[in-house]
Amino acid sequence: MKKILVISYYWPPSGGSGVQRWLYFCHYLKAAGFEVDVLTVDPITAAYPSIDNSLDGLTKGINVHYASSSFNPVNIYAKFKKGNLKKQVPAGNFGSKKKTFFDQIAGFIRANFFLPDARVTWNKNAIAKAIEIHESNQFDLVITTGPPHSTHLIGLALKKNYGLKWLADFRDPWQELYYNSLFKKLPFAKKIDAKLENEVLIQADKITTVGPSLKELLQGKISKQTPKVNFIYNGFDEKIFENCTENRSPIFTIAHIGTWSTQQAYKEIVEALTVICNEGYQIRFLLVGKVAPFILQELKTIPHLLVEEKGIVSHQEAVNEMYNADILLNCYPILTQAEYMISGKLMEYLASGNYNITIGDLKSDGAQLLQLFPSAEMLANNDVEQLIQLIKNRFASNRERFVYPELLEKFTRKATSIELIEVLNNL
Repeated sequence: MKKILVISYYWPPSGGSGVQRWLYFCHYLKAAGFEVDVLTVDPITAAYPSIDNSLDGLTKGINVHYASSSFNPVNIYAKFKKGNLKKQVPAGNFGSKKKTFFDQIAGFIRANFFLPDARVTWNKNAIAKAIEIHESNQFDLVITTGPPHSTHLIGLALKKNYGLKWLADFRDPWQELYYNSLFKKLPFAKKIDAKLENEVLIQADKITTVGPSLKELLQGKISKQTPKVNFIYNGFDEKIFENCTENRSPIFTIAHIGTWSTQQAYKEIVEALTVICNEGYQIRFLLVGKVAPFILQELKTIPHLLVEEKGIVSHQEAVNEMYNADILLNCYPILTQAEYMISGKLMEYLASGNYNITIGDLKSDGAQLLQLFPSAEMLANNDVEQLIQLIKNRFASNRERFVYPELLEKFTRKATSIELIEVLNNL
């Protein structure tokens, strides 16, 4: 039996997409006979985008260890802006809005003095805790997952101290992470950040990531003669869809599930829906998750559009809303390097059996994947006319589901975990 230590900042009670990839991997690694321990941040001192207590059931049989974050700039920012630590800012948006002088200063400090990210203040205690539990349990392998990419520096410390086999998992790129372009990073900070990334890529024994383009990006930063980067797609949980209940609204429903910021496409949606609703179509627009107030305000100005907000809900409830919508809307960030993204949400949209429209880069990994599915469309930014036509076509249909079990089979959490186990066995 192999003993594995997984180091992940995001773990239940954290909600959101950042927690799910390794929560499910750990669940299936445990089922396959691996001894799995997880080191994560103490929830009391954590900066989570959201909370989801419904995920706790997947942690059964996994030993979880906690390390506190003695100083957390994200929490300080949230406290100052919202007056409540429970109202956390989303990952990546710390300092990204430039409405006030304070936001600009906060973003500058975050970009230049907390490298590689604002959650690096967890590392000192996490390294000490990792050493403590390794000396008592003697792990065969350590796995780190980022963002936050500062987590990889904990794995780097264990590699240097003990020579442990180490797998570094990149759910997003490091320097090219799309929201980094929102920060003004000085040359010295860029140099330090690049050095940290390079050391992680060189020292890790194996690297995994979420798609083919990101694999090529990371492999291109190290010797191509020694390939060590594999991609394993984010998957979807079959069982969670088995628990969905049929409860479609009699009103035609377009749903956006997850975070929706002004860095993502939204103008073309407002424009298209304005045209459609003015023509007499009755549409319900369902919002689940954090939505930028400006986007919400724009949607509410559309005559005859029924806007319904649900806010942050459990993963099961979010999937249930996917299952019962008529159109699922996905909006990629309109920022450099966003084409590398293949989110777990995209996989769940496909698994729901509902028609979905994604707005983003037509050459992205996500676009290539969506081409496999007749139920999915990728539209270029600002293609309002095509968006109007697709919505009308779906409205005129019988709102059927699309079931492609053979296509979806290789994207289940179980199937992606089998791919991971093969990578680990090769280590």
